[in-house]
Amino acid sequence: MELKDTIYQKSERVATLTYNRPEKMNAWTPRMFDELRFALEDADSDPNIGAIILTGAGRAYCSGADIGGLNRMAQAAEDATAQRPVGERSEVEGMSRFVFMLSLKKPIIAAINGPAVGMGFANALYSDIRIASDQARMGLIFPRRGLAIEFGSSWLLPRIVGLANAVDLALTGRLIDAHEALRMGLVSRVVPDHELMPAARALATDLATQCSPLGISYIKRFVYQHLYTDLATALRDEGESAAVMLRSQDFREGVRAFLEKRAPRFSGN
Repeated sequence: MELKDTIYQKSERVATLTYNRPEKMNAWTPRMFDELRFALEDADSDPNIGAIILTGAGRAYCSGADIGGLNRMAQAAEDATAQRPVGERSEVEGMSRFVFMLSLKKPIIAAINGPAVGMGFANALYSDIRIASDQARMGLIFPRRGLAIEFGSSWLLPRIVGLANAVDLALTGRLIDAHEALRMGLVSRVVPDHELMPAARALATDLATQCSPLGISYIKRFVYQHLYTDLATALRDEGESAAVMLRSQDFREGVRAFLEKRAPRFSGN
């Protein structure tokens, strides 16, 4: 696939996807959905990649939907013939465009380098780990554009920051700085702006080289699936995965590497 709105790079077991419309503060376009999915699924299926970074070119992560597209939608809504019933299949599918990220086996790190607003904020929620530059700003902003909450944020956000913080952010649509995001648990680390990508890269490299790919794939699957289940189901699933892991090459390699005081060479098997 030819990439126009993003840059996709692979290096030393880490894949990096950069939203690349810096002149528009990486405002989201329909094409970016397709490029995001293509790159992430490619990285997830590549045995030479162990972790993925998402970030933005220039001074923004993603400033939300492209305002030109929003304006066209607003104008179309004035035409009664352009309106569709709420809940129609195409609208439901549109809201679920980021959900596939939760099913990927490889860990995804959002390196939030600047504003992450609206759709950009929702996209970052679907990453497994979020770290932020001290210059980052983030928020849902939807009610300030005449919209409600979107892209599954009403489900994800309370699970990440708690109900009170989620309701605050959703109702006000206000932007918060990186340090408030850290206090809420929305991001796990804040670093000086010039240290963001080195920090993201170091984290991704650590995940890609020091952790079992098979173990990570189970962890990701269970953490998200078990949001829907009870403790008994979680215990059953973890017991079944432990039986697989104890027979795996990764387990044997992990023990050998520890005893031999060297870096592991995990195969994912």
